[in-house]
Amino acid sequence: MPAGPAPTAWMAIVPLIALLPAVLCMLDIARHPRTRTLTPQLWLVICAFGNVVGLVAYLGYGRDERR
Repeated sequence: MPAGPAPTAWMAIVPLIALLPAVLCMLDIARHPRTRTLTPQLWLVICAFGNVVGLVAYLGYGRDERR
């Protein structure tokens, strides 16, 4: 019985590429804790669990221009 496709390097790289924007947004929040609408802690949670919608929301509505 076949157990599925053989693992390849792409199967390890794709999740890392998906996590990279979230990690970059979290680093931005940690470096520049001034945000426009919500607390930095709440933005960290939104970016961690909100996937693409949370990242776009932070970049569009949460990030303070006066950094």
